Amino acid sequence: MVGYYSLGVGSVISFTLAGMASRILSRIGLTGDWSQEVFMAIIALGVGFGVMPLLIYVAGSATLGRYEGANPARVYDAVYEGLKMGSGASFIVAFGPYGLYLAFKALRLWWRAGARLA
Repeated sequence: MVGYYSLGVGSVISFTLAGMASRILSRIGLTGDWSQEVFMAIIALGVGFGVMPLLIYVAGSATLGRYEGANPARVYDAVYEGLKMGSGASFIVAFGPYGLYLAFKALRLWWRAGARLA
């Protein structure tokens, strides 16, 4: 969703998600396209490898209740052992946030290409 707010003649501020992310990254010194992409990839992979197993544990405990021997360390162990064994579920957990980021970028490019043709 794109929103515009005009401050006067000739000045328009864009409130797009991509624009906000670009401004935040440029404020911390990441001005090049490659440096911003690498930073976003590191963040997405950090969420996938670090935060997602914990969220899975919390969601499972909240909806299904705790079972005997359940703790976050066991979920982390299961995900990382699954990566070693080639489990598809473990790869989806670990690389899912990065995949969603890439899908969002692809849809955004597709949307812009369609807008240029119209």
